[in-house]
Amino acid sequence: MAEVSRKPGRPKNPDLRSRREAEILAVATKLFADMGFASTQVQSIAERLGISHGTIYSYFPTKETLFLATVERGLAELTVTMDAVLATAEPPRVQFRQVIRAYLQFFHDRPEMTELFIQERAAFPHSHRSLYFSTKDEQECQKHEAFFRRLQDDGVLRPMPQERFMAVIADLLYGTILTNLLSGRPADPETQMADVFDVIGHGVFSDAERKRHAKKTN
Repeated sequence: MAEVSRKPGRPKNPDLRSRREAEILAVATKLFADMGFASTQVQSIAERLGISHGTIYSYFPTKETLFLATVERGLAELTVTMDAVLATAEPPRVQFRQVIRAYLQFFHDRPEMTELFIQERAAFPHSHRSLYFSTKDEQECQKHEAFFRRLQDDGVLRPMPQERFMAVIADLLYGTILTNLLSGRPADPETQMADVFDVIGHGVFSDAERKRHAKKTN
């Protein structure tokens, strides 16, 4: 008797799966930001979407996995936003201003992402990821190094270690978005960019004080 071949089942639709995953992450991001990781139930996310919690678990095995996926999604969106600025043909000194503004604008438009990054540091300290500037990703580091070199070659930056420059920028901007969120103050990315750029670029010391400092160190 000849063996009867089994008909294959309906193939999975990758586009449908991608859309469903994006929908889950969008709702999860809002609930995690509003209610906190500990208080958010997967069932609540499922109810918002009109699906079963089992469907969510078929995409994300645990609540922890789902939460970290929302953080990864935000980081990916931030990276795309920032990389788009560095890919322009603008002079390095102009890109420097635009990069700072783009970073502040991103978190101004997406305050829930700041909230998620705070929660990640509290609930998952070993999963801490840097917010673009201070990164250990090799590909990102190469892009940052190229940008740093362009700034130096264009005469924008004085000689200094790249790691020091990126660390200071990262700490300053991260502190700004945290203060914006925690204080609840109205924040204008354009104004804050100008303030950050002015303090970084021109410093806080007068020319006379710089000269006095130079004499002491020489």
